[in-house]
Amino acid sequence: MKKKKHRKRKIWPVVAGVFLAVIVLAAGSVLLFRTRSFEVEGNSYYSKNTITSWIQNDQFSFNTLYILIKYNFTDADLPSAVESMDVSLKNPWTVRVKVTEKEMAGYVDYDNAYLYFDRNGNAVLRTPRVLEGVPYIEGLVFDAEKVEIGSALPVEDDSVFDKIVEVSKSLKKFSLTPDRISCADGTIHLFFGGVEVLLGSGDYDVKLEQAQAVMEKLLELYPDTPGTLHLENYDPDSGSIRFVPAA
Repeated sequence: MKKKKHRKRKIWPVVAGVFLAVIVLAAGSVLLFRTRSFEVEGNSYYSKNTITSWIQNDQFSFNTLYILIKYNFTDADLPSAVESMDVSLKNPWTVRVKVTEKEMAGYVDYDNAYLYFDRNGNAVLRTPRVLEGVPYIEGLVFDAEKVEIGSALPVEDDSVFDKIVEVSKSLKKFSLTPDRISCADGTIHLFFGGVEVLLGSGDYDVKLEQAQAVMEKLLELYPDTPGTLHLENYDPDSGSIRFVPAA
């Protein structure tokens, strides 16, 4: 009895079909997911154009899938004043960017503009604009020639800078916004209008926790009166706070 001969299946049509499918999918992803527009929210330090230009400064940014993967699954570089960017797709050709910006501890005069630094002490933004809610810092000495955006501000006295950052955290905690902060003599002075607040060293949370109520009381007892509020030796057990009107 003769054995039936099995005809060998030809594999190449299957391979060709898979290869063709891959090409079609690749072409589809390039054409369908071609970057056409951006929607940006949460930005105030940078304009929309600055954010989109940052993203598009990449030879593969023409593809929205690439942008999505880059900013969600890799350690992509971000603008110096940006904490994070949440990137999603509104549709295959529109990139949606939600920006979370860094909190600023203060700003100083620098190179005919203002230099802002964050709560980690890094110089993160140079701009001619005054950002609302960020205190101006007087008397902070630093080497202007060594300033690098994204790096620690090169101050002469690190301990003074640490105090500024610590005080800024306490101010944020108690929703206090002084007009300016001075550290010219190595200690921290806050200015709320015509009232100078002396903090001395340390225990800033304890001292500033009282500041809001004290300032309201001063407005009641000494309306429109400049002077000095002494909190440098504040003792919560005694509760005694001294205000000296200006001569």
